[in-house]
Amino acid sequence: MSFAETLSETQRRHCRRIAVTSTMFGCISTQLIESNALVVLYLTMLGGSDSFTMFSSSLTSLSNILLLIPCASLAAGWGIRRTYTASSAIGFLAFLLIAAAPYFGPTAKYAVIAGCFIYALTLTIYASTWYPLLDNILTPADRNGFFSRMRFYYMLFNAGLLFVLGKFLGADPPLWLLQGVFLLAGSALWGRKFCMDRLPLDPAMQRESPNLRKTLGICLRNRPLVGFSLYLCAVYLAFSAALPLSLIRMKTALGIPDGTIVLLTSMNLVGKLAGFGVLGRWGNRVSLRWQMIGTHGLALLTVGLLFALGPGTPYLTPLFALGFFLLGMVTAFLMCTSAVGMLALAAPGNKIMAIAFCSTSLSAGAAAGTLGCTFLLGSGVLASISNRISSGIDKFQLLFALECLALILFAALLPLVPAMARKKEDAPAQPREK
Repeated sequence: MSFAETLSETQRRHCRRIAVTSTMFGCISTQLIESNALVVLYLTMLGGSDSFTMFSSSLTSLSNILLLIPCASLAAGWGIRRTYTASSAIGFLAFLLIAAAPYFGPTAKYAVIAGCFIYALTLTIYASTWYPLLDNILTPADRNGFFSRMRFYYMLFNAGLLFVLGKFLGADPPLWLLQGVFLLAGSALWGRKFCMDRLPLDPAMQRESPNLRKTLGICLRNRPLVGFSLYLCAVYLAFSAALPLSLIRMKTALGIPDGTIVLLTSMNLVGKLAGFGVLGRWGNRVSLRWQMIGTHGLALLTVGLLFALGPGTPYLTPLFALGFFLLGMVTAFLMCTSAVGMLALAAPGNKIMAIAFCSTSLSAGAAAGTLGCTFLLGSGVLASISNRISSGIDKFQLLFALECLALILFAALLPLVPAMARKKEDAPAQPREK
């Protein structure tokens, strides 16, 4: 029996509410950094350039790839409570540095980037504790509904937060007001810690080994976990670049107005909300095995639609809106199924490292897919190939065709995922220690 199953349904329901509330506190700081809008404005006031903003937006994914596994070892050694407390404290200091940047004079823009970099590191430390902490309050039957509802509320809150900030700041906000917003966002991290302190913790989890070599070795011998991680890495590699590729293509190749692009992009958020809503309502009625098959098929259909859209396509704008909506749904499905699978396949006594291992694989696939498309676009190879094939197919469509081909090939990895097998999903074979 898992620790979560020792809690009553009333206790678990109360803990789930606290967990959702903690994400509301934490997403304030995350949105300010990852949405980039406020950082762009702040850096412009301090004499920075757009390249600084682009650099700051890449820090989170890069830190996940490089540091999630070492941070999992750190969390096992320090304990989950100490680790997320340190993450909150350092994150608050990072936002304090960002807010105080104007007092650094000519080096103010570098202070902002340093603060963004430090905060990105704290997100990695926090991520190494978040999923293991949730495993203490979620039974296998709770996971699907919880992750879909949590992310549904999270997305709604983020959309409302950005809207309120836009209205509050106005067209020309003073510098001190932006400093106050960053300071408030950093202070909200203490609210996240307060909520996480209210969640129960399995005493056995505090005794997980901090030995990186030992715990990583257990992960590598956990064949169901490795298969699931490999599949996620492959799917994210094939799918993650679809949205930015579409945005660049609409701007540079199709000449769609900026205002229309912004409106179309909002359909991606609507799709995510719809995806979380669908899983929240029907997720427990459909096995994880069929959820993943359906998600894979929907991803292939969506990328195929984006490939088919060209300058002469009738109803081009509505079809792009549909494509962005479906991209959002696929993203929501992948986020929820990956979270559920990680918790289900993590071996008892090694959950912290197992979740970090799976998350690192996912981030590596997403980064490789995006960077690979960036390299191909910049090399000029695709443009010459498209000219040889047909004048009606541009280099972006070639990339979408490659993504479709990759998704078809990676469907062969589905049998490696334990959720594909006809057996109890939450009872993977436990690896033996040598």
